[in-house]
Amino acid sequence: MDWVALFIIYLIILFTLFLLGQKIAFCLGLTGIIGLVILGNPQAMQGFGLTVWNCVNSFELTAVPMFIFMGEIVVICGLSDNFYKSASTWFGRVTGGFLQTNIFSCAVFAAISGSSLATAAAIGSVSYPELKNRGYDRKMILGTLGGGGALGIMIPPSIPLLIYGSLTQESVTKLFMAGVVPGLVATALFMLYTYIRCKMNPNLTPEKEPPTSIKEKLSSIRGMLPFFILIVVIMGGIYLGFTTATEAAGISVIIALLLSLLYRTITWKKFLTAVVNTVKSSCMIFFIVVGAQMLSYLIVRSDISRDLTQFVIDLNPSKTSFFLMICLVYLILGCLMDGTSIVYLTIPVLFPLLQAMQIDTLWFGVVLVALIEIAMLTPPVGMNLFVLHGITDDGTSLGTIIKGCAPYILLYGSVIVLLFFFPSLATWLPSTM
Repeated sequence: MDWVALFIIYLIILFTLFLLGQKIAFCLGLTGIIGLVILGNPQAMQGFGLTVWNCVNSFELTAVPMFIFMGEIVVICGLSDNFYKSASTWFGRVTGGFLQTNIFSCAVFAAISGSSLATAAAIGSVSYPELKNRGYDRKMILGTLGGGGALGIMIPPSIPLLIYGSLTQESVTKLFMAGVVPGLVATALFMLYTYIRCKMNPNLTPEKEPPTSIKEKLSSIRGMLPFFILIVVIMGGIYLGFTTATEAAGISVIIALLLSLLYRTITWKKFLTAVVNTVKSSCMIFFIVVGAQMLSYLIVRSDISRDLTQFVIDLNPSKTSFFLMICLVYLILGCLMDGTSIVYLTIPVLFPLLQAMQIDTLWFGVVLVALIEIAMLTPPVGMNLFVLHGITDDGTSLGTIIKGCAPYILLYGSVIVLLFFFPSLATWLPSTM
């Protein structure tokens, strides 16, 4: 049986399991097992256990639960609430008002959390009730939270970049640095878009807030200080070479706990809640990791990745057409599954193609994250949409949330276009290390 027939059979099995309502991790893993049975290679079965063990026994992936734990501490202990309220004093009279605060707060929270869902939930749970009561346009509120929340996986630390690095053996440290400038560019685009929309239609926002004194602004820095300390520790330590991403994650957990003790916001109950939430989130991610690795093992043993690479080379496509084809595939997959699953499903097959086409894999890691950010906002499986639906709790329809987030899909598309024409946006900062 040739590789094309095998590939089609595996896809049919995978999507049949999806349609039957199985969890994504089990869909991936079961497809791997069933595929090996079809392949009829008993020796291949013997390598399953070792492959899965080697996958999860990773120093880089150890950072995932630690970054999640640090984010849980910051949210549950109220440090994110304090940050948002403090940041509001600086944006009250800017065009767009607290909508700009949403974007700024999401970008800063993204620099410590590594998760889009955590960013959208943490900032949204604080800001949505407040902005709705003040009379801000509901779609604009939801758009800034959905689009801004997706920055959680672009601005480092980033869980998808961690996973991408572990799969491709690309330096996680350099991947993190590669996401900084594109993340800041995306943040600037969002704030500019909000400014223009609110300037053109002042009815989207209430009247500007009364002026705040210099004393009030300076005193508000106290509420933002924990976030800035964590950013300096994580980003500064990684960039200067003092720590690896995993070491920075461990140190950031300790600092988050110390800051919570200093601000007297932590209790044993909150601490245990953070631990339980971390275990749940980490288990979900690692189940997907194991299931996807089983499917990847099948693809390698079936020689699909090798034959597909040769097939694409024989077609001799231009880099532009190849890039557009990849973007189309990811946009379709983004409507069907979450970002972690997409990375594990596609990279084992795609990575040899990237090398064959001589595409910078460091640069592509950032492009991949931007495509996943779009996936976070596209129905029917846009995870940020469901997070926002959960925090509104006032009868807001999913359609309203989708309409509010739709412009940010185009804005993320603009970031991808900029990355294509100006690759140095991603490659410049890592080259200075």
